[in-house]
Amino acid sequence: MRPDTKYPKTPYWPWSPSIGRGDGVHPDPDRFVGESVVVTEKLDGGNTLLHAGKVYGRSVAAPSEGKWMAMVKKHHAWKVTEPDAWLYGEDIYGVHSIEYGPVPEDKTFHAFALRDARGTFASFGELEAYATQRRIPVAPVLFRGCFASISELRTFVDCAQGEPSVLGGEREGVVLRLARGFPAEEFPVNVCKSVRPGHVQTDEHWTRNWKPCRIERSSA
Repeated sequence: MRPDTKYPKTPYWPWSPSIGRGDGVHPDPDRFVGESVVVTEKLDGGNTLLHAGKVYGRSVAAPSEGKWMAMVKKHHAWKVTEPDAWLYGEDIYGVHSIEYGPVPEDKTFHAFALRDARGTFASFGELEAYATQRRIPVAPVLFRGCFASISELRTFVDCAQGEPSVLGGEREGVVLRLARGFPAEEFPVNVCKSVRPGHVQTDEHWTRNWKPCRIERSSA
C-alpha cells in the first residue's frame, strides 16, 4: 500500500455548529459557489478504506482485524480488488455516538471517495458509477448542482444540518465537495464538513466497549 493513502483531514465549514480541534477551518467557502458541488450526509461511523480486497481503519499501516468491520468485510471488501483503487467510506456497524437503523447488514458501509494510484480523487459521478457497478452503497446525497451565492449555500447547509438522518435518527452533519475530480493536494480547499452541536469524536477507548448497530432482519 502506498504511504499516502490515509484519508486527509477534512476542514470544517466556517459556520459549522461545532468545530473540533485538529482539522482546521475551510479558508474560502466562496469556492463552493458558482461551481457544481455535491452535498452528502456525514454519517457517524468509522472512517474505512477498502483496497485490494482488504479493510483498513483510520490507520492504513495494516488491514483491520476489528470485529466492528465484520459486515463490510462480508459484503464489500472483496469487491474492491484493483491494486490502483482506494475506496473510502463510513461504516456504521459499530455504534459511535448516533445509533441508526435498523439497517440491512449489507448497508452499514457507505462510500464517499475514490482515489487512484496518482493520488487523484475521482469525481463524485465516477465514485457513484464505481460503487453502483459493485453494489456498494454511497453516502446519501442531499444536493447536487450549483449555489448562486454564499447566502443560499449557508441557508441550505443550516437547514440540512437540522434535519434527521436519511438512515433514521439524528443527523451527524453534512459534507460539501466539488463534484469534479481533483488531485490530493487540493483536497483541503475542495472539501469541508459541518457537524452537529456537541459533536463527539470517538477516541481509541471506543473499541473496548463497542456494540453493533441494529440490523434489519430479512423477512425471507
